[in-house]
Amino acid sequence: MKKALFLLSLLVSGSLSSYAQEATKIEAEAAKYADCKLIEDSKYSGGKALELTDESAKITFTYNAAESGKFTLYVCYDALYGAKVVNVTVNGATTNLQTGDKVLEEAEAGTFIMKKGENTIEITPNWTWFRIDYISIASGSSAAVEFNISDKPVDAKASDAAKKVYTFLRDNFGKKTVSGIMTGDMTTANGDVTKHEDVRAVYKASGKYPALVGFDFMNATGKEEETSWYKDYTNASIELAKDLYKRGGIPAFTWHWRDPSRATNAFYANNQDQTPCTFKISSAMNADGSWNTSSSAYKNIIKDIHTIADYFLALQQSGIACIFRPLHEASGGWFWWGTDGAERCAKLYQLIVDEMTGVKGVHNVIWVWNPCTVNDKDWNPGESYYDVIAIDIYNNNFDYSSNYAAFDKLKTLSEGKKLIALSENGPIPDVDKEFEEEAVWSWWMPWYQSWNGKFVDKTSSAEWTKCMNDSRVITLEDLSQGWGTFVDTAIRSLQSEEPADNNIFDLQGRRLAKVPSKGVYIINGKKYIKN
Repeated sequence: MKKALFLLSLLVSGSLSSYAQEATKIEAEAAKYADCKLIEDSKYSGGKALELTDESAKITFTYNAAESGKFTLYVCYDALYGAKVVNVTVNGATTNLQTGDKVLEEAEAGTFIMKKGENTIEITPNWTWFRIDYISIASGSSAAVEFNISDKPVDAKASDAAKKVYTFLRDNFGKKTVSGIMTGDMTTANGDVTKHEDVRAVYKASGKYPALVGFDFMNATGKEEETSWYKDYTNASIELAKDLYKRGGIPAFTWHWRDPSRATNAFYANNQDQTPCTFKISSAMNADGSWNTSSSAYKNIIKDIHTIADYFLALQQSGIACIFRPLHEASGGWFWWGTDGAERCAKLYQLIVDEMTGVKGVHNVIWVWNPCTVNDKDWNPGESYYDVIAIDIYNNNFDYSSNYAAFDKLKTLSEGKKLIALSENGPIPDVDKEFEEEAVWSWWMPWYQSWNGKFVDKTSSAEWTKCMNDSRVITLEDLSQGWGTFVDTAIRSLQSEEPADNNIFDLQGRRLAKVPSKGVYIINGKKYIKN
């Protein structure tokens, strides 16, 4: 986003103080830098810029803020040979800037929280071969986006179960975060989700079970879909999803979609460990971009979508609702569905939704669009196709940042109309930071502990215990009454100044007939816990 700026004179050290003027400008050559090439050219501000061609290149700016608060950061870049991705980190909070393909353009990197005094701003390459001319810092947010989230899911025919889950997520959004974990290995699965290896790992670390559990349809379709191990894996996941839902939890499905052509068994387009998938979405399309419904590629796509739909239909018949996150991380290009451009991928997402809901009659799904970066506006399938926008962020071990910069960008990307979730992560975000920095994710979900993933171990037991035992983090124990007694009562209604004497609710806002034998419940707005 371009913006006219009033610029201050520079200090040779690269460290400036903020004043009442609109913005502060710091030249790249005035900052500290390593593994960068200094370029002299009169087209650049100050006649110089820094070129980043090595992966190890780094520019470190120091900015002295007169007061703490939110500041908008702008970066002036030269894209050189086409669009690039630039990593921008402010005091440890990282986001990325996707450049255009123009030579010399100023763009907004995001809004960041800065403290009074010295702040550190780092620029590193995600993709190399670009130049940085300067950065500019303006006090305040460039454009305040207010949340305006629908009280209904995007599926007009959503099942009662889906409406309950969506209402629960919406009513808790900004107030509480739902805890989660992804599952990998299924050899420990016996239909009891609390005994699954990954779920147990969270319990061992925190003393509580996660409320949301992730499952993968990666073995439900593809070249080996009829192999017993593959079928057993998927069936075990379905049984665990049923058990989780009955306990009051939320099943969340991902789909690592294996090669629809069955030429390979891969979903990665560039995996060196196995034959990569070269399937292209365009092979199922006509020249004008419409679907070629007579092509074998299209028929294979539809076959796979219908297979996944059938699993959801079985869950729907049991009164179970789920979260579904198809075509995740597309713009990264490592999955086949991201190798054919944004427009085709968005059309494929739309096809999945339209086939599952309109043709197969699946209406028990909360739909998630999971862009790879916070700048993927061209990959958006359209706001009528998803309920939640989500991002995958893997911080360094024991880094419990809230990732507020990404949260704010997703809010802007979705125009404040969608719930925002951390669909994959390493360390969990610290609950205090989430609230202090106004980045309260609808849910977070570390990747699996099994298969030697060890992602639960990337958060200390102390941090797990702190967050999972905080009233602002929802665990499975909080939802012990299950979904069967749900009534359409928002949690915020429990804050009534004149509650009735018989108002007993669980944390989902469901009225209870009596005080439960164990778990968390609320009477007249006051929270109680029975062990």
